[in-house]
Amino acid sequence: MTQVITPHNGMLITHDITLAAGVHVLPDGIRIEGNDITVRGEGAHIVSPEQAGVGIYAHGDNITIGGVNVNGFYHGVRADDCTNLTLETLTIRNTYELPGIDSFLYLWQPLDQAYGGAVLLSNVRGGVVQTCDLQHQMNGVQLYGCERIVVSDVNASFNSGWGVYLSASHECMVARNQLDFCNRLFRRDDGSIRVEADAAGIVLVNGSSRSRFIGNSCLCGGDGIFIAGYRHPGDVQPCNDNLFEDNDCRLSPNNAIESTFSRGNIFRRNDCSRSNYGFWMGFSWDNVIEDNTIEFNRWAGIAAEHAHDFTIRNNRIRLNGDGVRVWTRGGAVMPYWQGFEVSYNFTLENNLIESNTVGFTGYTGAETTEQQCHNLHLRGNTFTDNRVGAQFQRVQTSTLHENTFADHLVAAVRLEGTPDVAVDDNQYTNNTHNVVTA
Repeated sequence: MTQVITPHNGMLITHDITLAAGVHVLPDGIRIEGNDITVRGEGAHIVSPEQAGVGIYAHGDNITIGGVNVNGFYHGVRADDCTNLTLETLTIRNTYELPGIDSFLYLWQPLDQAYGGAVLLSNVRGGVVQTCDLQHQMNGVQLYGCERIVVSDVNASFNSGWGVYLSASHECMVARNQLDFCNRLFRRDDGSIRVEADAAGIVLVNGSSRSRFIGNSCLCGGDGIFIAGYRHPGDVQPCNDNLFEDNDCRLSPNNAIESTFSRGNIFRRNDCSRSNYGFWMGFSWDNVIEDNTIEFNRWAGIAAEHAHDFTIRNNRIRLNGDGVRVWTRGGAVMPYWQGFEVSYNFTLENNLIESNTVGFTGYTGAETTEQQCHNLHLRGNTFTDNRVGAQFQRVQTSTLHENTFADHLVAAVRLEGTPDVAVDDNQYTNNTHNVVTA
């Protein structure tokens, strides 16, 4: 039978124990060091009045911590250099949080300056964080340099930073978590106050790659999901080959999903609706966007600037400003991203593009003078009830083939400035104009 022990301040644990029920005020927390150790604490509350230090610190292999309530530290639980760590049925509250509305979060915060939060894992190889309640603080789960971590059935909602954060962490699984209302008010220099500050339900930075994000709820986040593969100026660390499937990212005041400067990511069956942008995909490449619901976004359903080699298929793109926008606008990052001067090699097929202001728009912005966007190919899509179905300006070697256009108020197709677009074998029904050249 596992021994029941009343913990004392700064206690070192090296074998299996059960923490005695009750409230234990331990400003220095407890430490677990060694291998093959299980610590449980059904009814045990570890408390600090100072929002400093770590409630439970772990170092070793095959450590399990379960059932403990932790309140009032800088980090509730921290583990360094572990393998096969299990954290389960923990409730963590009131960890350190940046005060006020004048702090814009820094996505690349280094480990030695990590923001406060419920769970911080550093250099953990193999582990599980499951069925934990990590709400109402700044951050839920922070992973630094970790591999093969499963974060599942966690509630890290109502946080002012991030629900789940990955920095240089790979081959993880983040599934079925509640990461809602991870957002933050920020006061800009002009005095205006917005919900932004780079808060998000899920964040990937510093090359975090080859992970799966399945069935998470990221409602009402500053962004729902935020993937950032570049830190200006010149720090290129793409977050590649990740899968995002069946996530609910609706109701962001910014982007339901923002994925920038990264390669080979797949976005499937997500709901990216009722935000400023459904998908913001700047400077990314070799991405697939398929079978998503993308509706009621203020500015655009899918916005891809200076991006290339995208497949966009079988999506419901409805009731947005622009349904899909592929374009250029230059900017300060261009010297560091040679080869991304324009957007090119886009395939849009079998999408429903309905009731947007403009269903699809592809153009080269005026600031891009030496090249033009090219190889934008639209095939087998259904355009219906947009003001304009598809429009092109300053693009080359593009095609609009075997699409269906119906019920467009202004025009089914608008070509501005004689772009190089082959328009053939499309079907037109009840449009004010079928093809307009401006």
